[in-house]
Amino acid sequence: MRLAHVTDLHMGAEDAAVVAGLRADLVAVGPDRILVSGDLTMRARGEQFRAARALLESTGRPWTCVPGNHDLPLDRPRRAFGALRAYRDVIDREPEPVVRDDGLLLLGLSTARPYLWKGGLVDDAQLARIGTAFGPRARLKVLMLHHPVFRSAQRPQETLVHGHERALRAAAEAGVDVILCGHDHVAAQAELPGRVIGVMSGTACSRRLRAGESQSYTVLDLDGDGLRLSVRHWDGGGFVPGDATEWRRSAGGWQRRQP
Repeated sequence: MRLAHVTDLHMGAEDAAVVAGLRADLVAVGPDRILVSGDLTMRARGEQFRAARALLESTGRPWTCVPGNHDLPLDRPRRAFGALRAYRDVIDREPEPVVRDDGLLLLGLSTARPYLWKGGLVDDAQLARIGTAFGPRARLKVLMLHHPVFRSAQRPQETLVHGHERALRAAAEAGVDVILCGHDHVAAQAELPGRVIGVMSGTACSRRLRAGESQSYTVLDLDGDGLRLSVRHWDGGGFVPGDATEWRRSAGGWQRRQP
């Protein structure tokens, strides 16, 4: 199984050359599914959502999204009443998708809230969904949300999603293998409580870069009880291989293999 984790497209603040490079690289890598963990747009405008959808459709691969905080409008009335209307109209009527596809079991959660301008929240109802959605057997169980549930070494000051400790506990108890997130525009990986793998990818194609980071996305290759996580970075002319880690699954969960 090969998956591509893409996040923080920020269409409306995109770099056109990187968009073209991302499209070409996703076609060449050929993932079974592209998983997009939010912030498809910069300002939640219809034309920005349409540009994000056009990019994803142009890869010819199945794709699944959840919204991020930038996918809610800044306009207060629109934000208060129908905050996800444009997202639902263009991207997906269901902002919290469940995917069961050839060994993959995915639950997406929408952590953005109209009353939280930057931060996110995992509420009680979402915690309950984590507990029930992952009941069926699957080769790989993935929880996807926009806001991070772990801090990267590059961004230790960033605020975690509200309820992250309970979400991590619920994910471990439900047998989740991987949690995907974005928001920080940093590529990072972590062994989370319960030996769940945390994966954070950088911004895929926007100009909004953190110091020392380039645009990036992550490829997940599952082979039996082995999982390889490969970060692909933009080098100015295309996406190229970057850091890669190997993980091994046992009865106690996932553990990073030492080089």
